Amino acid sequence: MKLFVVLFALSVSMERVKAQEINLSAGADIVSLYVWRGLYAGSASVQPSISLSAGNLSLGIWGSSSFEGNWREFDLYAGYTIGNFSVLITDYSFPRDLPDGTGSSYFRLSEHLFEATLVYSFDESLPLSLAWNTNFAGDDNYSSYMEASYSVPVDGATIDLILGATPRAGIYSGGFTLINASIKAGKEISFTNSFSLPVFTQAILNPDTKDVFLVFGASF
Repeated sequence: MKLFVVLFALSVSMERVKAQEINLSAGADIVSLYVWRGLYAGSASVQPSISLSAGNLSLGIWGSSSFEGNWREFDLYAGYTIGNFSVLITDYSFPRDLPDGTGSSYFRLSEHLFEATLVYSFDESLPLSLAWNTNFAGDDNYSSYMEASYSVPVDGATIDLILGATPRAGIYSGGFTLINASIKAGKEISFTNSFSLPVFTQAILNPDTKDVFLVFGASF
């Protein structure tokens, strides 16, 4: 697959980076609902991830599996940061465990969705980030999603205010519309001097589908 070739080439180039400059991280989120860009994507789920970074380059795998066993997602991504800009390529795949026992073949390229993302983050004096996402393969509509996120620290917690919209007809909606208006509150709960658990609660409104969600999550 195209993205595997890209990831392999990037991995080879990273071998030239000194070992002490490479960072490996792994973790998982547990969420009460899987809501993606204002759209319901699944019931309560565990969402593990693993990433490798060296300098401005990052490679990673992210997945989601519902506790009910009727949804699985396996995503690969490669990102690079230049100043305040970040570019990201994501390969989405959905080898679902459907009730009838059938699913999608991971090695069938037509079952994948490829997306390009451009993010601009302002400096610390203005905690605002702007993102544009467009599908460039696996989607004949080249569906796009744009989002603005503003972070506000409040009494040991962080409040994120998020607005997301789609500019045209595609997988998100039938035309230009706001699909994600949400507020997310996150903080770390300390259990001991050496162990704390990041948690968040997010209230999400999708004006297009006229749906609302309240999601709780914890990170390990």
